[in-house]
Amino acid sequence: MVDLVSGPYEAFSEGHLLRLLDVLANEMESRDEVVGPGLRGNPRWDRTVVSRMAGVLPVGRYYSRTAHRSFTLPENQLLRWLVDELIASIRNLTRRSASASPHKTLVAILQRCEEAAAHHWLSQLPVPPYLNPEMVAAAKRSRRPEYRMAADLAESRARLRSSSDDARWYATLMLLAVGWLEPVSDDDLFELYSLTLVVDVLAQELGFGEPEEYGLVTSGRGHIAAFRSDQGRLRVLFDQSPIGLTGSHDRYRGIVAAHEGATGSARRPDISIVYDRSDGRRFLIVEVKRTANERYVSDSIYKVFGYLYDFSAMWPDDHPSPRSILLVPEGIKRMADQPYRETTVISGDDRQELAAALRSAIL
Repeated sequence: MVDLVSGPYEAFSEGHLLRLLDVLANEMESRDEVVGPGLRGNPRWDRTVVSRMAGVLPVGRYYSRTAHRSFTLPENQLLRWLVDELIASIRNLTRRSASASPHKTLVAILQRCEEAAAHHWLSQLPVPPYLNPEMVAAAKRSRRPEYRMAADLAESRARLRSSSDDARWYATLMLLAVGWLEPVSDDDLFELYSLTLVVDVLAQELGFGEPEEYGLVTSGRGHIAAFRSDQGRLRVLFDQSPIGLTGSHDRYRGIVAAHEGATGSARRPDISIVYDRSDGRRFLIVEVKRTANERYVSDSIYKVFGYLYDFSAMWPDDHPSPRSILLVPEGIKRMADQPYRETTVISGDDRQELAAALRSAIL
């Protein structure tokens, strides 16, 4: 989304793309076809006579070699791929965004690309399944600057779609370049890492696939990711109280409300997972602490105990364990012969153990 909004895609679609559609590269090719009653092209008398003698060609019809304009060139295939990529990306972003109105830049790009895809010349071309080097090289060799710009944009989009480590670094550097990312404290960075890790493990190891919806990590938000499965809908909350979204009650505010001179709002775990299944709700808290100090880890376990007491209404007696996870950077490992209790401590570098704990808690 950041690439589409901050990049030159709007300028390309508003100006360069429209000009290019009127002067698409093409070549003439010859085809043998049946014409008539008037003659055109170069008549193929040999095929015409044989076909008439065989009774498959009526009188007044002729085989002729005619010239046709063909747009099936690598540079046009690149343009077709780019237009389809932009349309699919924007539609996907709109579907997965919690915002009711898409960004105006995305709307403008989508409108122009849909018009281009319906163009009487470009629409003749099938959408290539992927961008290949031949298409890029042909567009970059073109005398028209619009083709060369399209090649640069297509390469950028293809690189962002890649799952390689180089592509991830390219995306990160791009976000830094436009000011979307900025350095944060080590504590905040570990919280964001943990959030990303939990969402990725849910998508990959637990088999939920890509989230059906993303939300921004901003104030006043609801969930930051939502998944859909055959069992129901799973939501991931970040630094939010789960009470408002679940309609449950917390003990903390009840005690505060019972006393004059005491104030306080609902407690907010770092990460909450709410899985509304057909057979009941699963609820899990993930508390994040960037520490390797044993004493601080022990104190953090007591904080998690507070959440277990505060939100106890969220866990029925038959709810599986663990009901909460304390996530620390490293140095913690559960003994193999120990079952999950209501709280388990996991190292952030132990993805396999995190996946096992999440699986036990919600599946």
